[in-house]
Amino acid sequence: MLSDDLKTQIKDSFIALKSDMKDFKVRPSQNKMIAEISKTLCGEYQDSNQILCVEAPTGTGKTFAYLLSAIPIAKAHNKKLVVSSANVALQEQLLFKDIPEAQKYCQVAFEYALVKGRSRYVCIRNLINLCEDTPAENSLFDNTLLFDEPPGKYQLEQMSELLENYSAKKWNGEIDDLMRTPEHDIWQKINCNRFTCTAKSCEFYQDCAFFNARKKISQADVIIANHDLVLADLATGNTVLPNVDESIFIFDEAHHLSSKALSHFSLTTGTEFIKTSVRQAKGIGDQMCKINDQDVVDINIKQVDDYTADLSKLLKSLTFDDDIHLFEQGQVDESIKHIAKNLFISVADIQQKFSILKDSWTDYLKIKIVDKSLADPINNASGECEQHLLSIVELLSSFLASDDSSKSPHSRWIEKNTLANKKTNYLLNSAQTDISGNLNSLIWSKASGVVLTSATLSSLGSFDRLNKQLGLQKSDNQYLRLPSPFTFDQVDFIIAKFKANPTQVYDHTQEVGTQLLKRLDTKQGSLVLFASNKQMQLVADLVEKKLDCTLFVQGEYPKKTILEKHADLRKQDKGSVIFGLDSFSEGVDLKGDNLTHLVIVKLRFSVPTSPIDKTLADYLQSQQRNPFMEISLPDASLRLIQACGRLIRTETDTGKITIFDNRLTTKFYGKQLLAALPNYHIVVE
Repeated sequence: MLSDDLKTQIKDSFIALKSDMKDFKVRPSQNKMIAEISKTLCGEYQDSNQILCVEAPTGTGKTFAYLLSAIPIAKAHNKKLVVSSANVALQEQLLFKDIPEAQKYCQVAFEYALVKGRSRYVCIRNLINLCEDTPAENSLFDNTLLFDEPPGKYQLEQMSELLENYSAKKWNGEIDDLMRTPEHDIWQKINCNRFTCTAKSCEFYQDCAFFNARKKISQADVIIANHDLVLADLATGNTVLPNVDESIFIFDEAHHLSSKALSHFSLTTGTEFIKTSVRQAKGIGDQMCKINDQDVVDINIKQVDDYTADLSKLLKSLTFDDDIHLFEQGQVDESIKHIAKNLFISVADIQQKFSILKDSWTDYLKIKIVDKSLADPINNASGECEQHLLSIVELLSSFLASDDSSKSPHSRWIEKNTLANKKTNYLLNSAQTDISGNLNSLIWSKASGVVLTSATLSSLGSFDRLNKQLGLQKSDNQYLRLPSPFTFDQVDFIIAKFKANPTQVYDHTQEVGTQLLKRLDTKQGSLVLFASNKQMQLVADLVEKKLDCTLFVQGEYPKKTILEKHADLRKQDKGSVIFGLDSFSEGVDLKGDNLTHLVIVKLRFSVPTSPIDKTLADYLQSQQRNPFMEISLPDASLRLIQACGRLIRTETDTGKITIFDNRLTTKFYGKQLLAALPNYHIVVE
């Protein structure tokens, strides 16, 4: 329950914020958000989970609302507060601005830390071995077991410089703090990896960048993370973040959580990767057996090669669309399944034998001293090999599994590519189309409390789409849609009179170019949002030489540079137009006269193009359900609101929105999309 002491702490924190923060504005919606977070996390709602979904429009002050309410509650209940964002920009804002600011006003003292994945840190043991005791120097170790291509002189010099800087404490061991990062293949050999890490058994444990960072995390009350890291950590055993049941989670930008989760529960492996991994297992196994004087384990490479060849022959006969063959409803052909099952049995047997061999090697090292120039590379290679074999077995198991007919099926597909050696490689893929159960088992059913928030969280005025994506039950949780602090009735939302609709691609593109030249004020700041890069480039070619102001097209410069150049021109009272895609429709903050005219070229309906999307759409149709109404329309509503949100960022902002999509007036769903918008002044030309 929410004690009087907690109420006082939260209230006093907010009063301090209100009194001291420059340009602070009282927002009733911020007060409401603080109250609902406090009541939900403290269990004030009986027979309800401690989960709250809050749609908090721009200007609500949601960041301070969740920090100043959740931090005292987490401290009082001896829980960790994990604040997760979807992108680096918000993560940096939390780390360098918002949380240090919150420390000034929060009535309870707290420490905070940024958490990163294991692979962002160097393994100092691996780095030393690479620089000082390269496997090539030990004739007993086969160098090809670690490297497809050993590091060259330049790479070794770069690694030596890293080692020197780390030893002199000039570098903290994080790849993100390097001006010049190592090549991906080299970094993979020297970064922290849970399969090769020996933790406290390592002689460099006290100097380990990852474990030193984890100590800071264990001492922190507030942990800054991102959705990718949270999902990856919880899916692989919760070894980086605090235990889920001892944590309260804030998911900011929660509308991205579902798409992030879908990618984390996807599996893939290639036919060539299977063959090289088995050879690596054989080579490392022979090395270990030679040293600890035991009989060589029988790893049947020929059998795997034969099964892989048979599988590749069958896959070659499939029909590929853009190098992808999608199995209908995730049902793999029986002939392919038969060979894949044989391959699975064979690789699973090798994986089991290799695991026993690796355990035996570990025991041997406890009683015998083996030169570290030999032991360390074998440990690393065996850890890497174990990781590879497990990933192959996991994929093949999922690829062959039968789906529950009452649930959305897995998406299974083959992707074809050509390797540098001209060999054709077939990638076997298996992915869930519904990750709601995963999220429930990993987070919702375990966490001490959860707040999911975003400026746009609902679709078509409800949380139904979010609930389906994330596996939340409406009756079990709390939901809150806050009103915007801004007034929109003075903003004209103009549905332009257009002859062509967006499905008539050529005519629509030509008309967009003509209309932009008529409608854009070249003395003002404008943003034109496209749903297609091809159409954006075509329109840019049509208008660039005729526009009497600077035009910035996404891709010509980094996004940050475009926004800076645009703002500089507006400071000089010069006109500037930005052409952008999805990434400019959210997280872009063009205040004041930096943006007075927002143009949306067309509604962004999600067309099922990826194998996962296609499988889900086909499944819904097979159930006599409508993918357009269940997925495309709600998503289009959310994206339209997000895009429109670029215009009004403060109370004093003004301007207009023009949309070049006549489907808002000609299609049955147009009224639904318009009804879900803020109360703009709708103008139909």
